[in-house]
Amino acid sequence: MLDKPAPPKKKPRPKWLHIIWLIVKIIRIPVLCVMAVFIGLWVGYSKLGHQPAGEIFHMSTWRHLYDLVFAN
Repeated sequence: MLDKPAPPKKKPRPKWLHIIWLIVKIIRIPVLCVMAVFIGLWVGYSKLGHQPAGEIFHMSTWRHLYDLVFAN
């Protein structure tokens, strides 16, 4: 019978690459959550509300929204 050649061994990853990959895996969920919030704000405020998208980042917009929600 013919012997199959052994598969080539994989090179071990460098330690710094392993650390970077671990950091990326840890921060991807919070980054995706923040992106989802900003996309939701953009769609809700500028597309549905017909307001300028730049006003999302103004503090006065959020103060007004807080006053509307928690009014007596």
